Amino acid sequence: MFDKIVRLSVNNSVFVNLLFFLVIAAGVIGALRLPREQFPEVSLDAVMVEVLYVGATAADVEELIIRPIEEELDNVSDVKRVESLANEGNATITLTFLAGTDLRDARAEVEKAVQATQNLPEDAETPQVREVKLDLPVLTVALLGDRSIRSETDRVQEILTRRPGVAGVTVTGLTEPRIVVALDEAKLRALQIRPAEISQAIRNARASVPAGTVESGGSEVFVKTDERLRSAADVAAIPLRPGSPLRLGDVGTVRELEEQPDTRYYVNGVEAVQLVVNREESADPLEIRDDIIAQLPSLDEQLPPSVHAVISEDYTTLIRDRLRTVLINGATGALLVVLVLAWVAGFRQAMLALWGMPVSYLLATFLMDKGDITINVISTFGLLIATGIVVDDAIVVIENTQRHLEMGKTRVQAAIDGAKEVLLPVTVAVTTTCFAFLPLTMVGGTMGRVMKILPLTVMFCLIGSLIEAIFILPGHLAHYASRDAAGGRTARLVERMKAVYRPVLNLCMRWRWVVAGLVTASFFGVVVLATKMPFQYTAKGKPSELSISYKLPAGVGREATRAQGEALRALVLQEFGVSAEAEGGKVRTSKLRVGSVRDPRTQLLETGANVGILRFEFNLEDEVIAGYPAVVAQLERYLQTNPDLADFTIIEAMAGPPSGPAVTARVRGRYPEQIDAVVRELKTYLRSVEGVQNVDDDSGIGKETFSVEVDQDLAALYGLSELEIANAVRSAIDGLVAAEVSIDEQRVEIVVRTQGAQALDRAGIGSLTVTTADGRVVRLDQVARLARTRELGSIRRRDGQRTVAVTADVAAEVITALDASAKIQTHFDEQLAERYPEVEIQFGGDTEEINESLNDLPGAFMLAIGLIYIVLALQFSSYVQPFIILCAVPFGIMGAILGLFGMGYDLSLFALFGVVALAGIVVNDSLVMVDFINKRRAEGLEVFDAALDGALERLRPIISTTLTTCFGLGPLAIGLGGKDEILAPMAISIAAGLGISTGLVLLVVPAVYVIIERDLLGAWGRLVGKRGAGEADSNAGG
Repeated sequence: MFDKIVRLSVNNSVFVNLLFFLVIAAGVIGALRLPREQFPEVSLDAVMVEVLYVGATAADVEELIIRPIEEELDNVSDVKRVESLANEGNATITLTFLAGTDLRDARAEVEKAVQATQNLPEDAETPQVREVKLDLPVLTVALLGDRSIRSETDRVQEILTRRPGVAGVTVTGLTEPRIVVALDEAKLRALQIRPAEISQAIRNARASVPAGTVESGGSEVFVKTDERLRSAADVAAIPLRPGSPLRLGDVGTVRELEEQPDTRYYVNGVEAVQLVVNREESADPLEIRDDIIAQLPSLDEQLPPSVHAVISEDYTTLIRDRLRTVLINGATGALLVVLVLAWVAGFRQAMLALWGMPVSYLLATFLMDKGDITINVISTFGLLIATGIVVDDAIVVIENTQRHLEMGKTRVQAAIDGAKEVLLPVTVAVTTTCFAFLPLTMVGGTMGRVMKILPLTVMFCLIGSLIEAIFILPGHLAHYASRDAAGGRTARLVERMKAVYRPVLNLCMRWRWVVAGLVTASFFGVVVLATKMPFQYTAKGKPSELSISYKLPAGVGREATRAQGEALRALVLQEFGVSAEAEGGKVRTSKLRVGSVRDPRTQLLETGANVGILRFEFNLEDEVIAGYPAVVAQLERYLQTNPDLADFTIIEAMAGPPSGPAVTARVRGRYPEQIDAVVRELKTYLRSVEGVQNVDDDSGIGKETFSVEVDQDLAALYGLSELEIANAVRSAIDGLVAAEVSIDEQRVEIVVRTQGAQALDRAGIGSLTVTTADGRVVRLDQVARLARTRELGSIRRRDGQRTVAVTADVAAEVITALDASAKIQTHFDEQLAERYPEVEIQFGGDTEEINESLNDLPGAFMLAIGLIYIVLALQFSSYVQPFIILCAVPFGIMGAILGLFGMGYDLSLFALFGVVALAGIVVNDSLVMVDFINKRRAEGLEVFDAALDGALERLRPIISTTLTTCFGLGPLAIGLGGKDEILAPMAISIAAGLGISTGLVLLVVPAVYVIIERDLLGAWGRLVGKRGAGEADSNAGG
């Protein structure tokens, strides 16, 4: 088969060139269609239920909303876990399903269960069920100077939404237009009118009702009643009761207000409205960013002179930096590959090998486009790994053709003989490499789903390289290979290499048992070293951003919270030596959010006037990178000594995909007081562990609350129920939304509340009145008492039980997340489990992600080895020889661990991914070597001489393929074009593993071949032969 393919390639140049240009054209089209992003988007396999219950505390939301819905959700199938969050005024229940579950069917099943829930509060809104999808923000446009510019903001939002690739624009931070009816309680008491009657009067005055059509004069005419409320004056003129001369304006003040939002934003110290631009899934974020930046001058023209549009958050900064890093390292690696090939095989042969690289890459981009894979850090790293690997099969074909040329053959004959001789082992080598990468697509966890892109990209490149080596390269060699191979520079170089290699190899083969023993002992020594190395999930990234989340004591207002944020902003600016943020300066922008905090690591939301988060974006200049650690240290000192802060967390940029805190210990149980006790003790213990920092929990500080405790007996004397009293208090303070009207195309709520009630103290609340059905007026403190308590701001549940998560970060140089989690588990088992038998702990964060991925890695590794063994056994028709080839795998593991240790890196998931992938790469050298040794034995050579001769013949291609792969990954491994703390360990694993294993393959594999094929099998043959002879003699004697 290979003979016909090679002759087709050599004899039909039209076929070769058409195939070449067809692949190039398809690849270019695919590459132009690929969007760019930092990390690939992954499916979250989750469905969310959301319920609004305005005015309810977190405890009420848990009891009245979450518990009933959770009971119905127990019957939903294929659920991995259920996580619930009760906040003030809303409930969120997230169901994560097993991988592979059809989310459309899952959503339908969840909707059915939610609809079956009974006894939800009447004033709670209808539950909403939706699939959980990642938002894809590109950047945030901030309008600085005024929060009340609603119409201008709507115009800007419309302009941005129409831009190509933009999926939607979310607006936050605007004031809320309202018509507020502030009732005079004294006048209401005098007239014996309840607030609910005022609300009803407003609803009755708003009548826009179609009445049908009539025929008049042969034409059809519509009839309708159109009574609309268009201003505060219209509301003030509404009669209190039908026929009454009194108007709403007589019992209260009616005003049009722009009420400040609960969450307020300040960009670069100025109040701001935010417009978050989200992209379509297939859109390129870098193109959208450039397009919107170009639109900023025209946006300013839509705004008042006092308002200015700026980019407050740019989520493409890391995308651009990472892609630049990988591309620079890739270009450097490709250049080094060409130089190595030119040195080993000659310039013309190097160009022929290089000619195949675009075929491999462009076929890969074509397949990536068809497989919905984007250009991102992971896929480009896959292309970078392939830089050295895709030329391996070309090198083998070129080198063998070169060998035949050095025998004096013509180019055509050398191309036919050289390619035909090695195409089978080349095909098997590519297959084994693909099989090594294939199991990595099956690793679980978030990191596993993200990393799935890498092996697919590498396999696409390998398929392209194999097609090029089989169908295109022989034809090119027949026409363009160097003519002066015999006696040329490369031939002399090979002879000098063999002269050095031969005596060392001869020595190792003669002392083969000693060599095998030393290598085995070294392997176990390196394994022991690996067990002592720390294990890290992620690493700190470049200082592109910095966030400080902080809390003040409960009860503190928004102005004090903002003042703390501004003090932090001034400190950071001062430490960087700048007076203000600037687009091209060290500090590009700052954004302060007051009133709610969404943790960027966990996406959990905490609300309250006493919470804030300050986020900085920096330009990645050398001065910023050098000065950043000192700024963070000074910031920590300031925060730790600030007496006004109740809590704080510094959140730095991480190099990997988004992840939570390093350590998350979830404390679960049925009794809140036991959970709280365990949480307090765990936090105290963690603060004593060296290297553990930012210890916190997610229960929040809570909120000061006046609890109205109704005396049922006293209320009954006045004919009042608890619900009537509760609604009266709510209508007085929070107000009743009487109606919602449209004014100037804006939706405006008409709210009825008691004048000054929102500023009342404890005594003032007690003086609020409740009007009975028979017109009597009762003070609140006559039927209830007020208790001052602290309500939880949020309550979390997991799988039906209340949960509080103790979180912490770690100093990676001191302790790892796994070690910290192990210490927590030991402390809980020894000190807490016996005292709190109803409480358990589960680990999340880095530990959960690591364990989920690590659980799959051993299986992935064994599957890779199994698949490689099957392919080798089929090629060599032997059960034993695949083991000779696979002995290169432990050599590679040794090299990977020693490389990581020598470069100062810890073990990590990316490093282990590299080790699994290494299994398919390192066997290629020993595979082709064993194939040549077998051919020499078939020609009549004895085992020892065949092993010696076969190893010598494969010296040049083995060194060439190793050097190209190592030099291709070398720049990324050592950071020549910019360091990447996540990808570098994988590059080191592959480069160092392959480099060290190659040396051992050249020296040890021939020795192992002789041990197995001559010493062991020969001894077994002699033993079986003697036993057979003895049985024959016995039979003869009988």
